[in-house]
Amino acid sequence: MNLAMIRRTAAIGLIAGAALGASPSQPSPEDIFPYLDLFASAVAIIQSDYADEVDPTNLIYGALHGMLRSLDPHSEFMEPQAVDDLKVETEGEFGGLGIEIGVRDDMLTVIAPMEDTPAFKAGLMPNDKIIKIGDENTRGMSVGDAIKRLRGKPGTKVTITIQRTLKDVREVKEHTITRAIIKVNTVRDAQMVDPTNMIGYVRVTNFDKNTGAALRDAIDALVTQGMEALVLDLRNNGGGLLVTSIDVSSLFLRANDVVVSTRGRIPSQNQVYRVPENGTWYAFPMVVLLNGASASASEIVTGALKDHKRAVVLGSKSFGKGSVQTVLPIGANNTALRLTTAKYYTPSGVCIHGTGIYPNIEVPITIDDEISIVEKRALARESTNTMSKAAYERYKQLEQFRDQQLDRAVDLLKGMRFLAGSEYALSFTNRMEAPAGAADEADPAPSDDAGEPADDTTE
Repeated sequence: MNLAMIRRTAAIGLIAGAALGASPSQPSPEDIFPYLDLFASAVAIIQSDYADEVDPTNLIYGALHGMLRSLDPHSEFMEPQAVDDLKVETEGEFGGLGIEIGVRDDMLTVIAPMEDTPAFKAGLMPNDKIIKIGDENTRGMSVGDAIKRLRGKPGTKVTITIQRTLKDVREVKEHTITRAIIKVNTVRDAQMVDPTNMIGYVRVTNFDKNTGAALRDAIDALVTQGMEALVLDLRNNGGGLLVTSIDVSSLFLRANDVVVSTRGRIPSQNQVYRVPENGTWYAFPMVVLLNGASASASEIVTGALKDHKRAVVLGSKSFGKGSVQTVLPIGANNTALRLTTAKYYTPSGVCIHGTGIYPNIEVPITIDDEISIVEKRALARESTNTMSKAAYERYKQLEQFRDQQLDRAVDLLKGMRFLAGSEYALSFTNRMEAPAGAADEADPAPSDDAGEPADDTTE
């Protein structure tokens, strides 16, 4: 590939892009030509002067990888093998570890492990930093590249090195984990957490295609036990399907209420997603529990319930992961771009990505306490007769441990129920009973066409 050919190919691509309809903010080909000339000159010099012979395909692919990686952790250039792997992921079966990952402080970070998965059983926790996958350092690695390395055939093993900081002490530990088909029960621990005050509790760990129906069934069962108020626990929920976040929100919002919208530079990416007609609607008081490991679809649900004043959000700020990736084929060699094309916005117009959802009532807890909550929950599902000595000792240590955020949520609902019906609660009740579409004035997107839901809110 010579210098003239590189320039000519780039020029043809630019002209074709302009013909397809560039946005007004896009630079003209004349603005980009000098930089393409710079790129072409660099390729030509490398080919002629570098000590070893270089495959021009590797040069171009390497440049494209760097270009996409410079945008954000979720955008990437996909070589032919990566495109083929994507088809397997969407059409076939693959093994994984059961973790949601993202980038925080420029480091590959565990957002949340899914319960009862290999990652959860290995002891991975929210906010763990993945510093190595196998022998490869993850510094600068994109989320897509990391996922590609973590996934594989069920039954095969992958070794990851985790860095965890507790009480200012940095701990580095290596885990060898066996990949498995990830099938999880996403709706858990439905119970009357305070039967005297008729307060129920249910925890949602992820948003898959069955979560909406499973949550509705769990709530119906609690209602038959007399539940009149609910704590919905979305802590450590790393996200999942966009369509499921709409299903879950629809259980608590009225028909046509805005759940979320997307905004991008391309008009087709500007969509508003609303509660459908003829759905199930529960009107009882609610508190949503949130923490720094709540991301993606869980942030969509929380943002909608908060903006419509349908629930009080309690806990700590969420992760802030709300972007839409689109796979765009390019060239004739089965290559593609996985490109961030839009971001998610709450009904009031708050951009979720990079911002997160702030609680109405902040109740911070330490990382040690967060780990204790997960450990106590996991140990409670085991029989004390089959526990190891160390596990039983830990079980006894945690017997008196209290989940401060859950306790505060229950106390808040007790107060709300005590005031219910009084003239002092009237203004609050009026907000809770606002007519459908009350938040529509803040619609941030220009289109009311919901279109086809995106597949998911994760990578």
